[in-house]
Amino acid sequence: MIKERMDRFKENKESMKAIKANLGRDTSVIAKEALAIKAWANQLTNYFPEGSTQSPSEALPAIWENFEDFKARAAANANAAGDLANLARSGADTSALTNGFKALGKTCKDCHNDYKE
Repeated sequence: MIKERMDRFKENKESMKAIKANLGRDTSVIAKEALAIKAWANQLTNYFPEGSTQSPSEALPAIWENFEDFKARAAANANAAGDLANLARSGADTSALTNGFKALGKTCKDCHNDYKE
């Protein structure tokens, strides 16, 4: 389970890179990758069964001490990814897409700051 979730986070990171590379370019890539992030965010908490902190996990025990908050942060990530996908599909300009990308990245960082080594 730990390796699988870590692999999924690596895929998520690649999606973020693809989105960044396509700001001002291909909105279909942005929408596709944002939807992939949303799908992972909606499943993410299922990959954190209690006590799954063995190496090579970087998950902090705070996840299980504050699991409702952890779930809320995953939901915020899913919502931000969905918002970005909607912006990309609606033909939003580069500025709006960049702001949506930054909002999505903030949801990642906010969670990592509290729940990742």
